[in-house]
This record gives sequence, structure tokens and C-alpha cells, in this order.
Amino acid sequence: MLPCALLALLAATLFVRAATIKMPANSDIAKRDLPKWDWTKDKVYGTNLGGLFLLERWMYEDWMVEKGGDDAWDEYTMSKNVGDGMYDILNEHFDSWFTEDDMDTLADAGVNMLRIPIGYWPFVSADEAGEPYKTASHLDKLSQIMKWSQDRHMYVLLDLHGMPGSQNNDQSSGRNHTSNDNKQVADWYSDHNQQLSRKVVHKMLDWLDSQPSKSVVAGITTVNEPKVYDNGDYQGKLFDFYGFSIDALKPHGIPLIAHHAFVSNPYGYWRDFAQKQETGTFVLDDHPYPAWFQSPEPTDEGQIFGSVCRFRDSMANFPAPVLMGEFSAISALDKDDWVERYVKTQLKVYGWSAGSMFFNFKMKDSGRRILGLSSESNKKYSMLRLIEDTIPNRDTSKSVKDWTNSLSDECGDDPNIHW
Repeated sequence: MLPCALLALLAATLFVRAATIKMPANSDIAKRDLPKWDWTKDKVYGTNLGGLFLLERWMYEDWMVEKGGDDAWDEYTMSKNVGDGMYDILNEHFDSWFTEDDMDTLADAGVNMLRIPIGYWPFVSADEAGEPYKTASHLDKLSQIMKWSQDRHMYVLLDLHGMPGSQNNDQSSGRNHTSNDNKQVADWYSDHNQQLSRKVVHKMLDWLDSQPSKSVVAGITTVNEPKVYDNGDYQGKLFDFYGFSIDALKPHGIPLIAHHAFVSNPYGYWRDFAQKQETGTFVLDDHPYPAWFQSPEPTDEGQIFGSVCRFRDSMANFPAPVLMGEFSAISALDKDDWVERYVKTQLKVYGWSAGSMFFNFKMKDSGRRILGLSSESNKKYSMLRLIEDTIPNRDTSKSVKDWTNSLSDECGDDPNIHW
């Protein structure tokens, strides 16, 4: 037997050693949980990770044609063409399209939130919708990005960009379904796909609950850019789906970031719905491109700035925060300082409500120009290129709102919107 004094010394030594042992990794992460994002006070200065988890040909046309074939207009067709070969293609793409170096560059520029588009199929098998999409290491990469975000005190907006049947018939949903669009039919509104979409939301939340970095999630868009085509049945189903989404997200403390569905007068259309929601549970999502997607595209600076400035009253009179979840520098104007003034004015005005997220974080130039854009136009969609010489790094000694208000003299003074 050891003498009592020696036993006491040994016990004390073991106690000291135990006290210096590192806590488990998950506990370390829990200690670094980010404060809950407050959409009524905090302002977003963000960007989109478009083209990462849901392939969009116009962002990298040469690559997508090389890997998927000339008729790979969307991920749906590419998946049919390539089959199981998609697993390796996707995993290689995830590793190269967005890297930790990109994350550092965005963090250094003052970005505080990433909007991450993703399809439904990493959460519920595409077989249940009778669709060909393949699930590779989507969720491993997403988990990694969430950890990178937490390490840099950045937040994430999860965006279900592609839903069963396609909610808008656009390639951004995974399927470019032109014939359906011409008939103003969207298969997402079928009873089967509506129920499947609810399952997707629950499965996404289950997955999120298992993630050590889940505190970075500031909101979820449960369906991106749905089209209702002036169809009363579609409109009713979308109201129901948004109501379901709010109820599903609320126990997790996550608000719904809901796109306005391209209805005419969206701020008036969604006003009553927004008024009925608890403060902080509903944010309206708008994707303004005031100098693009028009025929003809405007070339008068005053007209374009006027379009931006009109958002002031729309946002000020809306009963909930408004996030400009997509915007860009794209326009038909090429004056020397135009892009800088245009972006700064948008940042200022959109910052008066919930803030804004530039689309996209990057683009890849292509020799083919069927869907792809010129290098000059691609730059206007690429935050990584614009922060090199056009968009100034955010002054992090100021609040986002104070910084964005300092960027432009257009559109008057801050209306100080509150909810």
C-alpha cells in the first residue's frame, strides 16, 4: 500500500492534469456559438454562393458542357446524361468552386452573411420526386462552410433553391422547363410535391439540429423565387406553404425569409400576411435588378437611380424587414465610375431595411456564349472581382448601416425604419 501522503499527492496531481485537459471539440464550438441574428436590428452585408450546390450553366458554361454535354442546360439534364458519374464531378466541383481562401477574402472585405442556395435532394432523395439529381458530399461541404463561418463570426442564410417538380421552371431551380413555363404550369404545386416539400423542410431542420455550428444560421428560405403565374390555386398553396414554414421554423428560433413570388405590387400583396406574423419570424425577400431583365434595358442614370430610390418608400411602409437577397452591378452602362456608384447606391438604400446580398460571389468566364455572359458582364456579377478594384472593403469600425449610409449621396437621408 502507498503511504497516505503519497496517495494525497497523486490525487492532487491527477486533479490538476484533469483540469488542464481540453474540452471536447463540440463543447469548444458551443462556447463559440454566435449571438442570434436579430432581423429587426442587425443589417446584412452579404453575398451568394450561387452555383455551388445547385449547378447553373450560365455561371461556368464551358465546364458544364464539357462535363454534361451540349444539351446540359440545367442540372436535371446533366444528371440524366452523366448518371452515377455525377458523384465525382460534384465532389470535385465542391472542392474547387468555393474554398477557404475565398472565405477569407470575403471576411476581409467585411461580409457578414452568406446566402447558400441548395436543392432539396441532399435532404430527401430525388427518387421520391421521380427526378435524376444525385446527392454527393453536399452536406459535408455545407457543414464545413458553416464551421468556416462560425470561426469568422459570419452568418448563413440557407436557401432551398430547387424544390420537387421545380417551383419556377428556371434553370436556377435545377430544371429549365420551358414548355411548362410557356403554359404557366409549375409542377411544384402538385399535392405530392407540396407534401414532399414539407418533408424536405423537416429533414433540413433535423440535419441542422445535428450540426455543431448551427448558431450561424440566421434564416431559411424554404422555396426560392416561386412563380404563381396569377393562378389563384398556386397563390393559395404558396400562402399555405409559407404559413407551414413559419410554424416549422419557429421552434428552432429561425425566421422565414420568403420571396415575394414575382407578384405585381409585392409590398402591397404581402402586407396583410406580414402583419399577422410575430415580429422577427418573417422577412420579405426581394431580388431587385433595376437595370437588367427589362426590354429595353435602361441606359439613363437618373432613371436607374430613380428605380433604386423608390425602394425607400416600399420598405418603409412594409410591416416587416425586407432583405434584398440578390442584387448585382449588372447594367448596360459602361461609364468609368458607373459600376461603383451604382453598387454603392444600392448598398445604401437596401441597408435601410434588412440589408443586401450581392449575387454572386464569383463567375467563371467561358468561350461559349449561349447562356454565358461576356467577361465584362461576369465581373458585374462577381463580388470577388469587384472588391479588387470597385467595391471598398467595409469599415468594420462602423455599423453596417452607418457604413452603407456613407457610400452615396443619392436617394436622400436614412428613413430610420423600425418594426
